[in-house]
Amino acid sequence: MSWLRISLTAFAISAALPVHAQTVTITTAGGDYGNAMKEAMWAPAAKELGYDVREETLSDGLAALKMQVTSGAITTDVIHLGSPEGAQAAAQSLLEPLDYKIIDPKSVPDGAKSDYCYPFDSYGTVMSWNTKTYGENPPKSWADFWDVAKFPGRRALRANAQDSIEIALLSDGVAPADIYPVLSTPEGLDRAIKRLEAIKPNVSVWWTSGAQSAQLLKDGEADLIITWNGRAETVKKDGGAADYTFKGSVIGTDCLGVPKGAPNKEAAMKLIAAMTQPARVAKLTDFIAYGPVNPAAYEGGLIPEDRLKTLATAPENAGTSVFSKADWWVKNGEAAQKAFDEMMSR
Repeated sequence: MSWLRISLTAFAISAALPVHAQTVTITTAGGDYGNAMKEAMWAPAAKELGYDVREETLSDGLAALKMQVTSGAITTDVIHLGSPEGAQAAAQSLLEPLDYKIIDPKSVPDGAKSDYCYPFDSYGTVMSWNTKTYGENPPKSWADFWDVAKFPGRRALRANAQDSIEIALLSDGVAPADIYPVLSTPEGLDRAIKRLEAIKPNVSVWWTSGAQSAQLLKDGEADLIITWNGRAETVKKDGGAADYTFKGSVIGTDCLGVPKGAPNKEAAMKLIAAMTQPARVAKLTDFIAYGPVNPAAYEGGLIPEDRLKTLATAPENAGTSVFSKADWWVKNGEAAQKAFDEMMSR
């Protein structure tokens, strides 16, 4: 057989072999939120890029990230975190720097920009309630949430200091603008923890995932619950006996990071860039009521007017809210969580 025939035969064999797509693993919180992210964001982005994206779900992304990076057993390429968690992760050298040569740096407002965890949507931690329990006279403030005499019923709170301590101070009469100045005083954190300890006997469930909080609301296992507005809106839209208010909400952002030493770093950056295109983060609001951070997502009618009222950062909803300060959590998060855990153990 001539060398030409051998070469052509070798080429034909290699051409017939399957081409393996780039595999990227993404870690999300799962539940309705994780499904929404898949449908609106990473599944169409993966199709565009020709990637095989695999999903892992974890309820505590920061703890999982720290375990993976410190052990050197990194199983994910993109991880979904709350921005305060993302800031803490960056301070602990757990994330790769974002590659803004791949990701559009103009897609995030200057005030929200991060070098390590890309903010893609906003949410409100809100008070939600069972409409069968309270009818036409639901609680109207966090002070009412703490008033177990006027509003008896089963409470459900998140088993985490984040947002809980801000809400505790709001319930104690601290104005939204004063939350972090108060928390930055020696007695501020102690005041918040004592307030949580006061409500603790009336808490039937301390939930650990957003999906769990939505299920508690849907099943009527809690009469009053602190949850995220997107979770509450989904239960309400699905016909559940649920309502909620943005009054006194704690507004935060979620972000996407790449673990330090991720096996597919460049592909991860490309996936983040593709899945956070304006049309895709706007599409996320079709599935869950979390508002995009990318300003371009609010242009060109990508989000219907009637849906804007369900987004935490809409002007009519944000007036009484507290904007979560990631830098405070970087500096004080460990002490706050320790104080919270000690309260829980008492």
